[in-house]
Formats: sequence, structure tokens, C-alpha cells
Amino acid sequence: MIKTILIAALVAGSAACAATKEDNIVWHNAADLTIEGRGWNDTEPFYYRFPRKAKGVVRDEVWALASNCAGMVVRFATDASELKVRWTLTSSSLAMNHFAATGVSGVDLYVNYRGHWRWVAIGRPSAQENESTLVSNLTPEKREFMLYLPLYNGLKVLDLGIPKDAKIEGLPVRTTKPVVFYGTSITHGGCASRAGMAYPAIIGRKLDIPHINLGFSGNGKCEHEVADLLAELDPSVYVIDPLPNMAEDTVDGNIRYLLKTLRAAHPNTPVILVESVVYQYAFIHGGARNPKNVILEKVYKDSAKDWGGKLYYIKADKLLGSDGEATVDGVHPTDLGFVRMAGVISPVIEKAMER
Repeated sequence: MIKTILIAALVAGSAACAATKEDNIVWHNAADLTIEGRGWNDTEPFYYRFPRKAKGVVRDEVWALASNCAGMVVRFATDASELKVRWTLTSSSLAMNHFAATGVSGVDLYVNYRGHWRWVAIGRPSAQENESTLVSNLTPEKREFMLYLPLYNGLKVLDLGIPKDAKIEGLPVRTTKPVVFYGTSITHGGCASRAGMAYPAIIGRKLDIPHINLGFSGNGKCEHEVADLLAELDPSVYVIDPLPNMAEDTVDGNIRYLLKTLRAAHPNTPVILVESVVYQYAFIHGGARNPKNVILEKVYKDSAKDWGGKLYYIKADKLLGSDGEATVDGVHPTDLGFVRMAGVISPVIEKAMER
């Protein structure tokens, strides 16, 4: 009898401690902080990459992929000794057979450490509704954080939890115009191990600039309707990288329409055209140059004279390196592949911004 009472008391005491600890956490809606990576404010739900008016205008497949949060990042400062996150995903499909759940559906935390963004933690998804302690036992001092949102899944709700005696606030909205990336599953972030390792995110940290990721897995076909939407944005640079998804007979017409549309809307905004990556198994079939890259280069050469030095071109040969070790399937980059791509593309963005 005494033993039973003692066990019950211990259980009750343990539950009380857990409740006390949880009661000490205050949850804050991330949407009330600073969110970068949204090109339009008129989005419903909130974490959509295209505005409501695009529904029924772009293809259904593109609209569905616009629900993915690729490129979105929460920027905030807190003096909390502990940081929790809870998030509800729009899809129960957490991973793919070649793409880890941490990249597809997880959240990815960085901190500003001595003036540089350093990785800190990930929130690993295990279901549609998730909760995770990202960091704990920190000294209570104010720090700046960035939390990257899922690459290939959408969000219904995202909350950050901190002790009730701590403070949290959004970082000031940056005045630098973002770099807009448009393209395929590679631009979208497939198959990064975590959200902060997509090449647009790496470039954003490297150059310390905001970015908007408009990669659409399997559906970056550069249709006229999408070109018109891209022209509504006001970036510092456009990076155009859709070739792997485009049919060969559409490259010339669609890219020329895109360039004409962007130049009419933003005559002083640089545009960077990126060739399709070299598929890593191409060597065994003779290694001939991708015919879509040949067409793209011709469009570039035909158009460059009208752009006053503001049209740039990146060839494919160095994007993934030459050792065949930078992809999961010959096409989609690993983290190594994305680091290599960022290393090739970021200097061109810097040059374009300087001009």
C-alpha cells in the first residue's frame, strides 16, 4: 500500500514538473514576425508562393506546388534560453524515396554568429502535426535567428515557443531588393538534406540578401502566364533556371517571351540565364551537349545587344563539378551539389548587382 502511494506520488510529481515546464512556454505565431520569401502579400493561405489571382491562370500543377514553402524564412531576434517550434503541414507525405523528410517537410534554424549565419538545429517531421525543441540551455542574451520553412510541403500553422520571461521580435525588414529565382525541382530545393541547403538559400546567406524561390518541381516550363507573374515582382536580379523541365521546341519561344516581358517591366533589372545542369550519367552516352542549352545560348546571344550589359549567361559545365559525386540520381543535387551551384551562380549575381 505504501509502495503504491509512493509510486503514485512520484508519477504525479513528475507530471506536475512537466506541466510546469510546458506552462512556462509562450507560443508566438511566426506570421506575426518577419517572413521573407513571399513575393506577394495577397496570398491565401498565408504561406503560398503565388497570389490568389494566379489560381485558374497558371496550370493546376503549378498552383498546387505554389503551396510549398520553398525559400520562405522567418527572421527574428530573441533572448530566450530555449526555443521550440510547432508546425502543421498541409500534406501527410513527409518524404520521397530520394529526398529526406528533413528537407521535404522539416524546418531549419540558423543563428547570426559573429556576423555570419551558422546552422544550429533542424525540426524533424514525424507527422502532419509536429513539435520540436530546437535549442535549449542557452545563456539569456539577444540573438538573431533565421528559420527556413519546408521545401516541398506547405504550412497551415507555424508557432515559435519561448519561456514566458523571454522576448521575441521580428528582425527589421531588409530594404535590399530580393533575388528572384525561377526554375525546376533543382531550384525548388530537391534534394537538399534540409531547407537551408537549397542553392537559392545558400546564396542568400552568402551574399546576405533576401531571396524568393519560385522553383516548381517538374513544372518550371516558363509558360507565358508565369512570365507575366514574374514581371510583377521588383527584384534586384532575376535568375532564370527552367531548362530541365522545358520541351526542346518551347525553349526559344518561351525564353524570348520571358525576356521581352521582364525587360518591358524592369528595363534596368539584370537577368541571369542558367543552362540545364549536365546530367551526371551523360558521359556514358557520349557526353554530347544538351540541345536545350544550345538553343538557350543562341537566344542569349541574339538578345544580349538589347540589354545594355544587363543580361548574363551561366554555362552548365561547372555547376555540379566534374566528378559525378554531387547528385542523388544524376540530376538532383545533394548538399554538395547545391554548394557547388551556389559557388558558380553567386559571383554572377554579385557582378549583376554591382552594375
